[in-house]
Amino acid sequence: MFVLPAPAEPSAFWSDVAATANFVLQQSGSTGGAFLQSVLATIQNVLETKPPAYRLVYRHDPQALSFILLAVGETRSEIDADWKWLSENIMPVVKELDEAAERANFVVTKIRFLVSAEEGQDAIPADRKMRAATTTFRQTFNVGRTESLVTYYSCALQGSFMIHQGWLYLSENYFCFYSYIFGSEKKIMLQLRDIKELSRTKSMGGARDDSIEVEERNGAKYVFSNLFHRDETFEMLQQLTANTMKRVLINSEYATSSQQTGTHEQRSTDDTVASKVSSANNRGGSLAEQIAQQRRDEDFQSEFGLPRDEELLSEIETAVFTAPGTATAFRGRLYLSTSFVCYMSHTQRGCRVTLPLAAIRRIERANAVDPQGLRCYELTITVWHQMNIVFRVPLSSNACNRWCDALRGQLRAMVDEQHRARSQNIPLARYTLKAFCRTCPSEKLLELGVSKFAETESVNCLGNTFGYPGDAHKHKEAAKVKHWFMYLRDSGRNLTVVRRAEFNRLIRVGLPNVLRGEVWEVSSGAMYMRFRNRGVYERYVNEYLDQPGPCADEIEKDLNRSLPEYPGYQSHEGIDALRRVLNAYALRNADLGYCQAMNIVASTMLIFMSEEQVFWTLAVMCDRMVPGYYTPSMYGASLDQAVFVRLVEDTMPMLAQSLRGHDIQLSLACLPWFLTLFVNSMPLVYALRVLDCFFLEGPKVLFQIGLAILKINGGTLMEASDDGTFLFALKEYYATLGESAYPDSKNARARQVTKFHELLYVAYSDFSAITHQRIEELRRSHQLRIVHSVEDFSKRTFLRNVIDASGFTREQLSLLYDRYYSVLFYSRSNRSHAAAILSKSDDEKILLDVYAFARFMYEISSWMRVQIAEAKERQQSHRNVELADIKNAAAAASKGGAAKLDDIAKEAAASLENPGWFITSLFRYTSRIEPPKSRVNLQSSESEPATPTSAALSADQPSPEAASLTETKPDAAEETKPVKDSDIRSMRVSFQQCVIALGRIVNTDMLTRMDVFFDMYSDTNSGSISRQEMFQLSEAILYIGHGEDVETGSRDQRTSSGDMTNEEKLLQSVSDFLRRAVTFGTDTQGEQFALARNLFRVAVLEDEMLEKFFADIVPGSFRFTDGVELANPKRAISTHLPATALAPRGSVSTMSARLLAGGRSVAEEMSARVAQTIALGSQFVDQRMLNPVVRDAAQTSSSETSAAAGQGRVDGDIELADMNKQHGEMAEPDDEIAEHMVQLSLRNDAGNEHDSELGSEQMEKRDEWANAPREPQINAPHDPYENLLDEVDQLLDEITDNDTAAHGKKPAVDIDELDNMLSPTDKTLADKPLKDLDYQVDSDDDDIARLLQ
Repeated sequence: MFVLPAPAEPSAFWSDVAATANFVLQQSGSTGGAFLQSVLATIQNVLETKPPAYRLVYRHDPQALSFILLAVGETRSEIDADWKWLSENIMPVVKELDEAAERANFVVTKIRFLVSAEEGQDAIPADRKMRAATTTFRQTFNVGRTESLVTYYSCALQGSFMIHQGWLYLSENYFCFYSYIFGSEKKIMLQLRDIKELSRTKSMGGARDDSIEVEERNGAKYVFSNLFHRDETFEMLQQLTANTMKRVLINSEYATSSQQTGTHEQRSTDDTVASKVSSANNRGGSLAEQIAQQRRDEDFQSEFGLPRDEELLSEIETAVFTAPGTATAFRGRLYLSTSFVCYMSHTQRGCRVTLPLAAIRRIERANAVDPQGLRCYELTITVWHQMNIVFRVPLSSNACNRWCDALRGQLRAMVDEQHRARSQNIPLARYTLKAFCRTCPSEKLLELGVSKFAETESVNCLGNTFGYPGDAHKHKEAAKVKHWFMYLRDSGRNLTVVRRAEFNRLIRVGLPNVLRGEVWEVSSGAMYMRFRNRGVYERYVNEYLDQPGPCADEIEKDLNRSLPEYPGYQSHEGIDALRRVLNAYALRNADLGYCQAMNIVASTMLIFMSEEQVFWTLAVMCDRMVPGYYTPSMYGASLDQAVFVRLVEDTMPMLAQSLRGHDIQLSLACLPWFLTLFVNSMPLVYALRVLDCFFLEGPKVLFQIGLAILKINGGTLMEASDDGTFLFALKEYYATLGESAYPDSKNARARQVTKFHELLYVAYSDFSAITHQRIEELRRSHQLRIVHSVEDFSKRTFLRNVIDASGFTREQLSLLYDRYYSVLFYSRSNRSHAAAILSKSDDEKILLDVYAFARFMYEISSWMRVQIAEAKERQQSHRNVELADIKNAAAAASKGGAAKLDDIAKEAAASLENPGWFITSLFRYTSRIEPPKSRVNLQSSESEPATPTSAALSADQPSPEAASLTETKPDAAEETKPVKDSDIRSMRVSFQQCVIALGRIVNTDMLTRMDVFFDMYSDTNSGSISRQEMFQLSEAILYIGHGEDVETGSRDQRTSSGDMTNEEKLLQSVSDFLRRAVTFGTDTQGEQFALARNLFRVAVLEDEMLEKFFADIVPGSFRFTDGVELANPKRAISTHLPATALAPRGSVSTMSARLLAGGRSVAEEMSARVAQTIALGSQFVDQRMLNPVVRDAAQTSSSETSAAAGQGRVDGDIELADMNKQHGEMAEPDDEIAEHMVQLSLRNDAGNEHDSELGSEQMEKRDEWANAPREPQINAPHDPYENLLDEVDQLLDEITDNDTAAHGKKPAVDIDELDNMLSPTDKTLADKPLKDLDYQVDSDDDDIARLLQ
């Protein structure tokens, strides 16, 4: 494996194996078995990451003390391949160069371009140590090039008897550890998706906080200590597992979701009207830095309620902010993102600013002096509402310059975009603040004043028409509006409001109804989403009106159950508004669609907000505030239930013990609290107060309120003995929330305190320790368990819904399911495909394309694994050495956004160039299968699959391509038109289709497998195989046989029939099959070739090796990577007749009996045997062969006879004498044609492309071949079916005798010549000395330059 050249020092750990004047092949001391070598290897492993077993270095001088590392390898064969390539392509050119510097530059440039072309420039880490660790990681754990190493740490694995000091490797999908101590090697490789729990622990009896404990799903636990950066390692591991679990949930959600997206397009979660103007999207850095930045961005977005595409560009650690209208100064952090300037004070009772860049009118920076007399920078920002916001930054802070430069760049890009839009007359709605601010009631409040504002309708909501809940006088609405008027006047409003401690206090005491909707928007961040995406809601509504979405029926059922007590939802106006909002959101977020309880929350918000406001507030709530609450699996609600139970156990252990003792399910009462945000539990006026706090402080309020309810009613709840008593006690409490909490108190103010006031006080005072950080920490600790339970549930549900098991047992289906969704999971792990995955519809996200299908076959078939291994070897031994080609490949690999392809994807891409390759033919055949619609039609007698245009691609999730083609089929001719080869990239296959296809191959009889191969290559219109398709089918036979022999190690085993190996025997059988097939498929004039299904069977079953191939080799070649056979030995389902065990190979009569009877049991009654023979005989032999009456009738109809002959059926009314007279003796096929057929069948196995068309002269020579003579039935027996098998025996004997007489002895096969054809060599001459070495390398250039000097 070639690596990016880097300086390497000679060491006692390495010994020379082979050497030339400039190149040295060295072996590591760890490969030996002596004690000294073991000690050296241990020291080497402790001091650095696991060294490779072999390395290949360049030395510009034999006496040089420094080398240049070129390649590394874990095995001798691997490094020998690199050494051989160097000796053939690089070393001859190096010898011709005179200057040492010229030789070194030539070698370094070649290897650099070669590595860049294979891996991509962006995929190569810039740090030298990281490059070495990446190489070690890939070689040690045998992962592909697409698996990127994130970071690595030195640590120790705590064992039962000893401590294994080694190295911990964290990649995007794996958690790996390697250690080598005095001959004891320890290697651990865990998939991140299989980690069940992560926790920080202590080592040395609790003396040191340097350990992490990892638990797998199977219960295995590992403790890693001696971590010098334990917290950094733990946070990185948490972030990686969180990213992994998101992808696991994606698979689980799509597998369990019953909602269909129809024709609606899947959209991303953030609907940005225009593209981003930020240049920060392509920030570089290592993968570890990118993941750390991802976590900082997520925390930043959550803290300020910003859209999920906001990226943190710069921040100032210490900035002093003086709030407008007050003299109070706050010290905190100043942030800059792609679209916002944000500020947050260090103290909880401080202030917070979230300012869109579009709302900035002017910004100035000046030198100033703060109140303490220290010099500082003063940043003055003038906003849209003519309010000045001033920040003071210490003069010594270099971060201020970086922050200002980044802000200047963002503002300049925004202004340039506006200029371009004006020049092209393109309106930019997101920059027009005046129209947006008029939709906010705070503008009218400050414009009209308190008295006039009360007389106007401030916002278009249901409350203005049908009234607001509660008594306005009792709840002091006028006083609340006055307080908010004074606050907004001094501290800004809507987009430019400054949120001080007074802002939070005014919300907790209760919001005025007229301002509740706007404050909810500001607090949650939904206002910023609505500001950036104006017009999006109207577009979704129009789309819904044009064509209702997939969730329209489900939404319609719940409309009349949404707050039926409110007058607005007893009229069409309220119902119509709710219908539009829910359907629009279902179209925007098709992954989620619609879930019950969303209607309760949305109907509550519509009382105080407009439809557009509700739409974006609902989006923010579902996407960020309570993620996963309303998904099909409800994993978010389940996760928070686990967190809530943990908090109850920590804060009220006696109550938790009592509930467990009476087997009372806490989630039975608490789940509705979280799903409906207490709207369905409390009276509406009090639930609105909970919503006020929820949008202000986030989901932690739900936990605090829930714990407070349990604590206040703890005594009553501990007496509950069952779920009914528990729920009844809570219901009684909700009904008395408006009553006095202290009715007997002598203090008048105490008697005014209601139970709801008491509830809020207990929630904020007794449970103040429950913060947002505490909730997130508990969520992370329980997330892995919840996700695994969701994944297991979705798997059980999916397997229960599989309609056709195709003979597989439940255990086998489970294994297939694991492989199938593992392929889906790792197909999405490549970051370059993330955007493409999100843009796909739900149907496509759980279907396999041809690349994923190839990976799936790699997991379950021997021939695919052998193909990938041999392709990798060919790639290593046939590298291009031309500098121009290497440069082009490196440039293409380094191009922005270029996807890295592993060996399987590369082989799948190569197979697309040849549609006849077996993997593409199998994929195309699988995509044409029409899954059953019900469990009734499991035993289908039709072996031919439906055409791609008429078949739904999935019973559980039909493909959009198939749906669209089925809806728009123009006529019957188009339905049966085969799909073009170029369309294979748009094909998709489902799990059900894969199960059916595999079942037809491994769980059926031999005849069905033959039909499957025939259908793979036959034209769906003609029902026959052309010459080209016959050659492709023959290549598939050799391809599968070769792969099975290589993996089982039987490739060189000799057969009992002679000195030929299994592969050579199969090769000779395929050659004979081609000769027979050409004979059977050519018409009487020798002009057209069409091999029918019945003649294909005859041609195959004439050969014992081919019969064994379809009976044993084909089903045996499907096995998992761990060696478990895929076929079910206890059950075999035939799509023709019930399959039985086949008799050993014997006479022609025995073969014919198997041919015609298939799985017929000898012990069956004659009537059943005759019925089966009739059903099956029509497929093998022309009916005129069965009954002379039918034969005589057929002779009178020449048109029918011609049609039957055109379909390739056996023509029984042509006399043998006439056929001999017409064709004469069969001439021996020309040697060139026979050799061409043999070579053609071998080229696919050798990995070379070919052209299977015969030349004109060869066609003319082949035309003189005639069909095999057939002896008609002269005397009809008393029972027309009694001598059927004997007739076919005679037919086959006649074919064999005539073929032997015409050809004579079969020509012997030259084994040496065949071996040369199977393993061709592709030697490429070395190029000329380089003239232009213009490749600029990174920091290693200086080291190499100094080395050469």
